[in-house]
Amino acid sequence: MMALTAHVVAPNATIRAEVLAALRRAGVTPVPDPYESPDTVIVTAVDTVHEALTACPARPRSMAQRTLLVADRFSPTDVVRVLRSGTLVMLRFADVTPSRLAAAVQAARDGEVRLPHEVLVGVLGGTGTPNQAETSWTAGRSPLTPRQTRVLALMAEGQDNAMIARSLLCSNHTVKNVIYDMMARLQVRNRAHAVACGVAAGLI
Repeated sequence: MMALTAHVVAPNATIRAEVLAALRRAGVTPVPDPYESPDTVIVTAVDTVHEALTACPARPRSMAQRTLLVADRFSPTDVVRVLRSGTLVMLRFADVTPSRLAAAVQAARDGEVRLPHEVLVGVLGGTGTPNQAETSWTAGRSPLTPRQTRVLALMAEGQDNAMIARSLLCSNHTVKNVIYDMMARLQVRNRAHAVACGVAAGLI
């Protein structure tokens, strides 16, 4: 398996030291340069999700966004904003263990979407602020088929294509086709953007 590397961004020095120690225990190599490798994950460790909106450095456009957010408090509105910014994976400080941290870093590196259950429930409560296009979806009928909506919901739970295929009793190829068509209908760039639009607009 490819070695995991991460760069830590934390306004608080104590929190930064704790996260660095946890990464090492998890077998993840901390690196000083967030752009050392396109596979390096930026781990943003903050108290609130709102702080992450300004704490995390922007990557050059030529590099994919690979970011893990570790926080104590998750405002649904800010979670939607962070998802739209490209952060794919979030983890509560209370849930940090070496195995969970390593899994979260790997998920971020691989472009998966992974949110704590209670964070997802909070966002689904409708407190996110949809944009004008998303509002038009909810004002009329959903732009998605029932199967696409189900796949989007499973993506929001952090399931990858293979897991979705098992859940729906279909092939990986079918799942890929469903996701491709779904993202075209939603006019989104990636899985994280699809989930953000879906939860903000009440599609899932």
